Amino acid sequence: MSGIVMGLLCAASWAIGSVMMRDLSRKLDPFTLNAPRTTVGGLAMLAITLLSGRSAGYGAVTLPELGFMLGSMLVGGGIGDTLYVISLKRIGVSRAFPISSIYPAITVLLGVAFLSESLSLRLVAGMVLVVVGVVLISYQPRHQTLPEDGATGGVAAALGAAVMWAVAAILVAPGIAGHDTIMVASIRVTALAIALWLVVALRKTGGLLKQLDWREWVIVAVGGFIGWGLGSMLFVETIAALGPAKAAIITSSSPLFALPLSLVFLKERPTWLVPVGTALAVAGLVLVS
Repeated sequence: MSGIVMGLLCAASWAIGSVMMRDLSRKLDPFTLNAPRTTVGGLAMLAITLLSGRSAGYGAVTLPELGFMLGSMLVGGGIGDTLYVISLKRIGVSRAFPISSIYPAITVLLGVAFLSESLSLRLVAGMVLVVVGVVLISYQPRHQTLPEDGATGGVAAALGAAVMWAVAAILVAPGIAGHDTIMVASIRVTALAIALWLVVALRKTGGLLKQLDWREWVIVAVGGFIGWGLGSMLFVETIAALGPAKAAIITSSSPLFALPLSLVFLKERPTWLVPVGTALAVAGLVLVS
């Protein structure tokens, strides 16, 4: 049961982080916004690792395990998120989100193929209910027709994001076996932060951060700690406890937690699809657990 709880807490932390960043995402591109956020998350995990005496775990990490840790974060957080951003720009949230939401299904198939995970009717049914429920909760009606060439590239990018996220979930499993999750998170998030700052330097967008006032920097710091620091640690903990397949399904439920937060803090008004999607997603989570 602890793995299920960790997965739900992970989904909740991602939801809190995303809701906190909603307004800032309109001012900054994802790379420039996530560079300081991942830095905060990585430094927080590094500090906890050092202060709690977990630093001895660094010496126990082998090169292959380090490769899996770094590769999973760069594939998922780097390539996957980049493709998702591209898909958002080309086909919008109403199309990109449902397409990319199939990543738990891809994770299940990869887990069965490469990690010898068991596949049951209950797991498949739960996965389908969660994915359909999350899509309904997050559905936004389209307000414009996009060019066919943009739509084609956007669909491909959304599918690519789903594949990258699934591959990342599979890759992290062999690298974390037997290791402290906070120590693992400190490695993975710090590596992603370095990669993002390199992207920011290449794109020369670091100057945009000067637009933020002190309140917005507080939001960046708190959101980075919750979303990237705590969220990454809980994700690793969930995979260690449940395996990549179940972890992907459980953690994909973050819109369930983002919804009430959006209602309270962002004053968003849900459609009638929300209660239907919520019921389906909850039923799916019960089956998976």
